[in-house]
Amino acid sequence: MGTYTRVGSYLLASELASDPFGAIQRAVVIAGNSFDRHVLVRTFSEELFQAGLGTRLAEAGRVVPLLGGARVFGLGYRIESGKTPHVAWDYVPGRSLAQLIDKAKQEQIPFGVDHALTVIQGVSQGVVQMQAKGVSHGLLSPHSVWVSFEGATQLVDAPFAAVIKSLLAKAPTAKHKLASYLQGPDNDPLQQDLFALGALLYELLTFERLPVGGDFQTVLDQATLKAAQEEAPLPAEIRAFLGRLLMGRQPFATMEAFNSELERVLYDGEYSPTTFNMAFFMHTLFREENDRDALAMKAEQGDNYLAYTAAGEAMRSGATRVEGTDGQGGAEEAKVEGALFKTAALLIGAFLGVAVLLGLGYLFFGRNNNNSAIQKQLAELQQMKQQFEQQKAELDNKAKAEGEKTTQLQKQLTEAKSSDDKQRIQKQLEEAQLRKLDLERQQKAAEQRLQEQRQSEQRLAEQKKAGESKPPTLAPPPAPVVPNLPVPEPPKAVAMTTSAPLAAQAEIEPARMVNQVPLTFPQRAIQARWEMGTDHSVRLKVFVGEKGQALKVSITEGVEGSYGFDEAAVESAYKSTYSPAMREGKPVRGWTPEIVYKFPKRR
Repeated sequence: MGTYTRVGSYLLASELASDPFGAIQRAVVIAGNSFDRHVLVRTFSEELFQAGLGTRLAEAGRVVPLLGGARVFGLGYRIESGKTPHVAWDYVPGRSLAQLIDKAKQEQIPFGVDHALTVIQGVSQGVVQMQAKGVSHGLLSPHSVWVSFEGATQLVDAPFAAVIKSLLAKAPTAKHKLASYLQGPDNDPLQQDLFALGALLYELLTFERLPVGGDFQTVLDQATLKAAQEEAPLPAEIRAFLGRLLMGRQPFATMEAFNSELERVLYDGEYSPTTFNMAFFMHTLFREENDRDALAMKAEQGDNYLAYTAAGEAMRSGATRVEGTDGQGGAEEAKVEGALFKTAALLIGAFLGVAVLLGLGYLFFGRNNNNSAIQKQLAELQQMKQQFEQQKAELDNKAKAEGEKTTQLQKQLTEAKSSDDKQRIQKQLEEAQLRKLDLERQQKAAEQRLQEQRQSEQRLAEQKKAGESKPPTLAPPPAPVVPNLPVPEPPKAVAMTTSAPLAAQAEIEPARMVNQVPLTFPQRAIQARWEMGTDHSVRLKVFVGEKGQALKVSITEGVEGSYGFDEAAVESAYKSTYSPAMREGKPVRGWTPEIVYKFPKRR
């Protein structure tokens, strides 16, 4: 059974993100002693409680109805007061934007301009809706934004942001960490939010926080697309857009004016911000976390929560973890620890005596029992393996059906005549591609589980065979378990500075394409009969992982117009195979040289 911490109506299961406000956690809602549903719960830091949040959080309840239950703010929003005030909303698998930025930097996975604009578009929709209701956010930062594993964004602190902002004078740590986003004019709520949006966009493009009190014109002139792992300067139209947000040049008088200019930047330039591309990036970046969350949630759905019901709480003996979230329980734990320490010596002696007796008994009675136990485990493993094989077969069938459906949709898209039909089918195609990605992830996890079961079965079979052919040996008794006692902290190493120059970085051999998936001539160009007698080419680079997988595709020279040449080249690049970049004989992440995709003319 899992261990949980009760906070109000919820059982906290796992911390997903921590930030200057506190933490966002996955939590469980139970019905009786059974699982009901998962939710996300925001708990707050001790600093904010000391600043007076406990007496002010109820004010956020008046903001929730104004937000109209829009998905961009989190559905099912609920505020609970009490000894440990907190907020909750419907569960959405994902991570905070701050975590996305940190991990992309750490893993050195490029974050393109398209991805940055997709995030800003989602965040700005929330800000536009707030301003339309006469509400200002005032505290926008990467910690405000939750990015789902399907590429959508939510502004999850909208109801309580204004309350926390009013407390920042008494919360210096949080204020310091948010300083980059709080430099807008204090007397203009609209410009405050627009400045914070600009600071967010700047960070998404450069992976650097906007400096506090800096010369923003110089900052923008010197900024490069570090997030995309390029030394190119920011695109001119985006630099101008940022100038209006950060420096007040030709400021946007209304959110409508801002939104209109954002739409122009998004769709009149060379960008293609889509939720699908963002979803692909999230699956690449957080694949392990997503798989781990899914396994943990499945286990949580099958737990028995009797110990957390009213009757169970009264009978709980302490075998399951209960943390004192209301500041209680520390004294009781100290008493228990003292009692354990007093009886430790007697327990250790008794334990050693029992261990010796059990070891001697094994010599006479244990072999047959051991073999039967191994036989029982083998039977259980074989049964579980059959279940995993069945699950994998079902996933394979679903993937096959999804592939056939995608083929049908592609055919329907080529035959569609009206723009509405094409738009509808294109949306269905994007949803089908997302389902395909999810199925591929599930297939990989199922194959891994099946492989682990096979290995466990093989080990047990070898153990059983060895037990039948060799006489048993008396194993030494296990080391006794003693209570954890405080130990002196070892001295910390002191970092020594040196003026010696760093060794030159070893030269990297670039990644190479091994097998190119054939190009598909875009159907949109065929239907429009657009320049069919002309050769076209798309130039791009591919960022390749250590295992040869394509992580990112960057177009260096595309084909003008929305006829699908760029998309066809990118799709082929993602499906092709590569050899990774090499440094000192070891595979590392790196870019390929420029690859040219040629579309020969058609008659």
